[in-house]
Amino acid sequence: MNILIIEDHPLIRMGLGHLISDTDPKAIVTPADSFPSGLAMLEKEKFDLLILDIDIPGGENIRMMEMVRQRQPDITILIHSGYDEQVYALPYMQAGADGFLSKQASHDEFQAAYKALMNRGKYVSYRIQQTLLNNLGDNSSKKLKNPIMTLSPREMLVMQLLTEGKWTKEIASILKVKENTISTYKRRIFDKLDVTDEIELSKKVSLLRNF
Repeated sequence: MNILIIEDHPLIRMGLGHLISDTDPKAIVTPADSFPSGLAMLEKEKFDLLILDIDIPGGENIRMMEMVRQRQPDITILIHSGYDEQVYALPYMQAGADGFLSKQASHDEFQAAYKALMNRGKYVSYRIQQTLLNNLGDNSSKKLKNPIMTLSPREMLVMQLLTEGKWTKEIASILKVKENTISTYKRRIFDKLDVTDEIELSKKVSLLRNF
């Protein structure tokens, strides 16, 4: 099995490598620390599985699914993310991912996800399975597109930090940018999600957990 990991944190890449080795000792793992470098590898070599972080340097948000499939239509894609799976899993699955696994997942859950995907199946956690089941039969138009899919990668990150209760100054410090830059991101996020402040944003994101 030939596996490409696009992840910019060395320790996480190393951990994934060990998990894969434990699960499938014969697997060959190739790392990439940015989305553009990962795409370059996809153009050179055939891979069976891509493990992709959402918040990756050079990332293109939900568009990454299409960009990967343009290069290798049959590759299996597992999103491995620290973002809230109840908000992000379904949009990425709808966009073409085969699985979504939280970075908080256990060793056993990783093995279950890996085996499911390698058997040409799909994988989401039990919580997301329940959300999917609850949405069966609901054909309302609001189910067709999650507004979070319109956010850029950096807007997604700022949104995540805002919903964690962090202030503009804190976020600017974390991301090493000016406060007015974060204010600009906030305004775009509020516009795209049709909210007016952080309280409404948190409520909207909570509602989108069941999107």
